[in-house]
Parts: sequence; structure tokens; C-alpha cells
Amino acid sequence: MNKLQLLIFLLPSLLFTLLPCGALPRHAGGAATPSAVPRDFDLPLPLFPDSAWTMSAAKVAIWADSDAQILVTYRVLLGDQSDLSPGTETPNWPFPDVTYYEYTIPVFKVGTGYQDVTLCDYEGNPGATHADKVEVNPDGSVAIPAPAGLVRPSGPASTEADGHLVLYDVANHREYDFWQATTVRDGVCQSRGGGLLGSAILEAGAIDVFDVLENGTNRDTYFSARATGVPLLAGLILPEDVESGVISHALAFAIPGLRNLSDDPQEPSHADYFYPATTTEGEFYSTNPHALAAGQRIRLKETIVDENCSPIDEASLSPITRMFLAALRNYGAYLVDNAAGFTFYAEDIYTASLDMSEDEVNALIGRPAGTPLPTDKTRWQVVIEKLNRELEGIPFACGPSTSDPSQATITAANFEVIAPATVGRPAAYLPLVLSAGQP
Repeated sequence: MNKLQLLIFLLPSLLFTLLPCGALPRHAGGAATPSAVPRDFDLPLPLFPDSAWTMSAAKVAIWADSDAQILVTYRVLLGDQSDLSPGTETPNWPFPDVTYYEYTIPVFKVGTGYQDVTLCDYEGNPGATHADKVEVNPDGSVAIPAPAGLVRPSGPASTEADGHLVLYDVANHREYDFWQATTVRDGVCQSRGGGLLGSAILEAGAIDVFDVLENGTNRDTYFSARATGVPLLAGLILPEDVESGVISHALAFAIPGLRNLSDDPQEPSHADYFYPATTTEGEFYSTNPHALAAGQRIRLKETIVDENCSPIDEASLSPITRMFLAALRNYGAYLVDNAAGFTFYAEDIYTASLDMSEDEVNALIGRPAGTPLPTDKTRWQVVIEKLNRELEGIPFACGPSTSDPSQATITAANFEVIAPATVGRPAAYLPLVLSAGQP
């Protein structure tokens, strides 16, 4: 599947333009929020229970190739493009970033009735779906539930967007996932791109559907609205997670260039993806045999260092950052997509609504009670911006400075690769994973 993850900007403090006010957050009695289309329903936690996404990472063995894979990834994050396919972007920024403003996942509610969606991406190319999972009409369009109100695919407002979008069926616990969803167009297969409000989903480059109470994976070789076949809600940081005080699931992350050693990258080898991924990136990839593969899981080490390789006092970090780091230790993170940096995902600010008081938000970001919150930002934005500012001090790894990232060495790494997931894995998937030739 081509181009299921385009350039992700690594600007943790992106300025946000104030949106129309007046909508209520998820819980009755909450204050108004400046989100454009905040959702008014809760998602069940944890999503995908008894699956790879809720499998503990705490005692999982370190992968035999971990050191080599961490080094290759560190070099790529510093800008090494020597083994990357043409067009794969690198950041020269070896720090985590949680995207929440654009290039992430908005969540909307299913309404009544159905709509027909033309399969077309933002460039006018034919889109794709799986006929055994959704209803395909004789004309090739797909019948999916209509949204309950306005929807906005993830931005920016252009055809350069991913246009990700989730329609959630509350009654049936089902998510309908879209890549390059169109709400505004000039004609059939003439999309104006993502980031635009509309009353219907008219077109999409890819459509998939998952039950969030099942195992959070796809059939082998299947793509989804992500290049690797996983659900869009899997590994997403949600307001419900933060409100509960703990992120009780693995996180989803992306880096530049997932491993793809196939002679035909559009037909990847089973050795280049691991459960819960069911395929891998076919356009933005790495040919280095030690590159991380789709579905591989990383874990944060118990002791972490800053960019000078000095130990970090985690007690000095805010509660939201400690919550994030705890998830990386307790559950780890799965590689799900290509990105232009070391990227994690939080719900899109346009739909995320954090049901916390001002004092609770201040406590979460480590400020005294009574400190006024910004009036031009949502509470979700305030919290994730604080997280991103502190993550700027926690690198993927540290080592001596070098002008050539392909020759970088590591003094200390904050992450390690651990053995693949097994919980919830379909029996038919087992020999495919083991064909990777790892212990």
C-alpha cells in the first residue's frame, strides 16, 4: 500500500488557530471547549483487551538483534538516509514527539443510515478495501454507516494530508477506519484533501473495519488505513487514558523507513513484519537488514539519560510525562507506520475532549492549583504540549557528536527491542512470524 504515511512535522509547539466555540465535551456539565467537533461519547478502556495491545512488556525478553536495531534507528533519526528508499524523510531529531494537531487520528460517531463512499485517494488514484470486511457495491463504491454530524479528516488542509478518520459505532464497538478521507471535492476523484469539515465522507483512499473488543489485528497480508494493517485506534493516546490516570495499553509509533528487504517492495516478505502488523510499508522503507520491522515492539529502559548521557531524574518530570513513560515500560510500543521522525499518536485536537477540571489539568502538567489555563488552547492541547516539551529532553539514545550520522555511535540507549507479541495471535499467524528467523 503506497503513501499511507506522509511527512509528519516535528514541531511539538505548533501554533493552533482557535476554532468555533460552543460545543460540549463528552460528559454533561463540562465547560465549553474550542474544539470544532468534540466527541460526545466514551471509548471502552482498554481497547482490544486480551490482545497484543494489552500484553505486558515488563518481563518480555530482549530481542537478540536489539543493539544493532537500536543503532540503525538512532542513525536514521540523526539523518542517515543511506539505506532508505527515495523520498523517505529523516528528521535530524532523535527525540520522541506526540502528534495531536495534524497527521493524527480524529474520532467521530456513527449516525443513522448508510452512505456510499467512492474509493479514490487524494491524487485521484483508485482506492482499496477488503470485500470480505465491508460491503462493496456493484459500482465499486463502499457502503458504510453515515456519520452523526460534521466530520473532519486529519489535516493539514491540503492533499498532502493523511486524511485519517475513525467513525465509531458505539452500540457495536466497531471502528471504521479511513485513509485520505474526502469531505470536500471539486468532482469525482477530485478531492480538496484533508483538514476540511463536511457532513459526509465522499471518498477515501482506503477503508477498513475492526471490532475494538477483539484482537486489534488484521488477516495476514492485509493493509488497513495504516500501511501495516493495524487499526487506527490501536495504540492511540486518548483523553480517557489520561483521565483514568494510567495508559493501560501499548502505544503506536512510527519512524522513517520500516524494514522491507523484498525484491518487490509492494510484495513484502513475511520476515519483514511481525504480529500485530499484517504487512509493511511498500514505498517509504529501509533496506538495512537491522532496520526495525513493522510490528516490532520497543520498551523504555528502567534508567534513562538525556542527550549528554546524564541520568534523568524522573521525579522532576510532570505527571503526564511520567504516565507516558510508564506506558512505554509496562506495555511498550509497536511500530505501525512510516514517519519523518520518532512519532507517537494522541487523538486529534479537533475531536479530543479532556474531561478534567482546571486544577486537575494543572496537577497533570506540574503547575500549582489555580494557575490560569490559556484561553486560546484546549485542555487536551495544554496537556500534550507539556508532554512534548519534556520529551525534548529524553532522546532515543545518546552518543558523541558526529557530522556523519551514518557513523554515529551510542553511549547509552533509552530504548530496547523486545520479543514479538504472542497474546491474541491467530494460530494461522504463528508460522509466518517465526519465518523471520529470530529466536
